[in-house]
Amino acid sequence: MRLPVLASVVTGFQVGAALVASEAVVAEVGAGRLGFLRYAIALAILLPVAALSSGAPVTRRDMLPVALIGMGQFGILVALLNVAVLHTGSPRVALVFATLPIVTLAVGWVLGAARVTRLALWSIVLSVVGVAFLLAGDALTGRMAGSDWIGLGCAGLATLTGALCSSLYRPYLQRCGVARVSVIAMSASLLPLGLMGLIEPHGVAMADWTARTVALVGFVGLSSGFGFLFWLYALSHLPAAVVTAFLALSPVTAVVLSVAFLGTVPSASLGVALVLVMGGLAATAFAQRQGKAAAPPVSLPATGSGGPPG
Repeated sequence: MRLPVLASVVTGFQVGAALVASEAVVAEVGAGRLGFLRYAIALAILLPVAALSSGAPVTRRDMLPVALIGMGQFGILVALLNVAVLHTGSPRVALVFATLPIVTLAVGWVLGAARVTRLALWSIVLSVVGVAFLLAGDALTGRMAGSDWIGLGCAGLATLTGALCSSLYRPYLQRCGVARVSVIAMSASLLPLGLMGLIEPHGVAMADWTARTVALVGFVGLSSGFGFLFWLYALSHLPAAVVTAFLALSPVTAVVLSVAFLGTVPSASLGVALVLVMGGLAATAFAQRQGKAAAPPVSLPATGSGGPPG
């Protein structure tokens, strides 16, 4: 199981790195354009994989709902994340978004689609406390400006969007497989992202982009495509709860890269919040593995139609 675990680790790192790279260029590129280019590049990588994947083709009846949910999963979600890093630091955004498996579990519980054990409930509480500690700590020390609240609000909405899409995608993933559903969903997301890129006020003409900007945009797109493949490989060999637990690496990666390349100074409250959220993710993975051993459910990616948006 070394390679699947390594693939999960790489995915966790990739999500954090993509958020830092997005933070570095989003003001110049624009949130909508960055999202459009990100998934246009990723789609070119995923199309051959979907063509060779097994599973039933997506029917005409399923095409519309898959496309609509995809606009949420890949379009609205990534647009919200890009707006989030435009207004606040990527370590904060990564920390909030790392709670996605836990929020997905909570949404499934509310909708009656998931059973929550006492340990899983404590994992939800622990993660909520972690995020609350971050907000309260930074607010009390004067590190939270008005724009930071906007960014964190967008990160929270992005996380909730991913959790809702996870529940809505379940029947389509079971019938057609992750790769084919995700390609259709990702293709559909290019429409709202493209429209957003046309009307948003932020952004510099592509002809005026620096070489650094071009390289970072390319990195975000390529890493999203290859990160997706690593995610699918890990999910095919490990329980989804274990794979998604490695999202805890994303805020750690974001903190390290932000300090190294963006000159960010992390706060003490961010460090404590990291520990609490990672503890919540670990508890979630352990609780779901226990539940699977007792009564094996259908294993699906906890982040929706094909893994993290990074």
